[in-house]
Amino acid sequence: MKRKIAFVLLGGAVLGFLTGHLLSPRAAVAAQAAPAANTGLPALMPEQPTTAMYWNADDLRKMAAERGATPRVQGGAYADRNPRYQPQSQGRGQTSQFQTQRFRTHSIGTNGRFYWDPPVPANLTGIMSHYDDVEQHEGVSDFYVILGGGGKMVLDGEIENRQYRRAGDLKSLLLPGEFVGQPIKGGTTYDVKPGDWLAIPPNAPHWQLPQADGGMSYLLLKVNVGLYPGSIAR
Repeated sequence: MKRKIAFVLLGGAVLGFLTGHLLSPRAAVAAQAAPAANTGLPALMPEQPTTAMYWNADDLRKMAAERGATPRVQGGAYADRNPRYQPQSQGRGQTSQFQTQRFRTHSIGTNGRFYWDPPVPANLTGIMSHYDDVEQHEGVSDFYVILGGGGKMVLDGEIENRQYRRAGDLKSLLLPGEFVGQPIKGGTTYDVKPGDWLAIPPNAPHWQLPQADGGMSYLLLKVNVGLYPGSIAR
């Protein structure tokens, strides 16, 4: 009888040890660190940066001032309507020094908007306007820091003439969860200046109305909330 009790106690101790080990934080961390199975599928963001990036505040202010001083295009020709840093440009107003950093979970970069006089075809819908289009992202949260210039930001409300955003030159490809149009109906308007912050949650329409003199330059952090791959977030 005593021997039977000893075996029962020993078995209970072993079972308790194994259960505790499997449920411990250390075991959970080890399980997460284990290499994933090779599915043969490409990485969601195969070319994301692997080194840290430093942006000097004085350089950011200088960049914003130079963007604001760039002469606006007159006449509304869409192909060259955007004068942002043209000689060194690597995309939408991005120099090599301030090139957007794109990751699977987020991206960070700088951008600029201008008041177009006379009106030109809007950047995404082609609607004749003084301003670029409203944007709405179902799967992305935006965080703005105004760097230079200023104007107004219209947030929330509803987009009139709303449509799916198209993928660059592939006009037949619609981006899921990405919407554009203008104007905004029923939104809240904020006067913005350098140093102001704006936190825009997913699915909230937002529209930049830059001032006529100097436009609006800003730092933009985009956080992908996981509804679709970060590679299509705009």
